[in-house]
Amino acid sequence: MDELARHRANQLLAALADGDRAAFDPLFQLLWPPVSRFASRALASASDGEEAAQEALMRLFERASEFDPDRDAVTWALTLAAWECRTVRRRRQRRKEVELPGDDHRAAAPVDVAAAQLEAAAVEVLGTLSPADVQVILASVMGGAGGRGDAAPATLRKRLERALARLRVAWRSRHGTL
Repeated sequence: MDELARHRANQLLAALADGDRAAFDPLFQLLWPPVSRFASRALASASDGEEAAQEALMRLFERASEFDPDRDAVTWALTLAAWECRTVRRRRQRRKEVELPGDDHRAAAPVDVAAAQLEAAAVEVLGTLSPADVQVILASVMGGAGGRGDAAPATLRKRLERALARLRVAWRSRHGTL
């Protein structure tokens, strides 16, 4: 969502908080796509994602009068969606629900999906580093001797420090802060 759309969402939610009922429909139209996309990804299910997104937006509209115009409306909506996703996952656990073949659920659990996405992002960022940096980082993480060679421990620490600094810069350029 671009900055203009975020600003518009803030204006509409502030208007709704002030009692302007005409702001409801445009605000819903603006917030529904990112909130439902977020919830569907978090729950790895389109139907559960829609349910969580609906609940989140209902809570947002119920509590519109509590909106602080100095805060971001989209962030608030996504935060409520995250809590609803957590509620859906806990409800599944309590009921010991099992996914059946043919359901619209994906096979992977939400944690597995997030881990796979994070791993893919890390591999992508590592691919932008020099082979020497990758070797030093992997040797450090894996605890192996690869990348150590005949260098002194102080030299290895400095190589690792520099490689990690370059990794952080590469990560920030692609995915934000680390």
